[in-house]
Amino acid sequence: MEEIKKHLYSRIPFYTTLGLELLEIGNGRASFEININQHLTQNGMVHGGVIASLIDSSCACAAFSLIFPEGYVTTINLQVEFLKPVSNGKLLGKAKCIKAGKNIFFCKAKVWNENNNLISTGSSQLLRIS
Repeated sequence: MEEIKKHLYSRIPFYTTLGLELLEIGNGRASFEININQHLTQNGMVHGGVIASLIDSSCACAAFSLIFPEGYVTTINLQVEFLKPVSNGKLLGKAKCIKAGKNIFFCKAKVWNENNNLISTGSSQLLRIS
């Protein structure tokens, strides 16, 4: 896991900027955690883009784990459902690649708050780049 994590953080500085911590990656699965601070909020609530980024990053890493180091993936579609507002604490995003085609990967993700309440779901399709 450390090799793939080092590779991702060197190529995607956005993870560090946002404060995403990769907890797990491998076998078509990935999970990230993020600590919410005031810079990630809008009107006292977590900005939707933060949650969308958590879902997008989790899905991308789940797919990427299946082709590392031979290829890369990029998101071609992202759908996010916001189920419950969040204002602080930690968020945990977990994704799974549900179908890995030759060039297109289909992933699903869920995000929970620190009280283990489901706050968002999403899906993503990603394109393989060799």
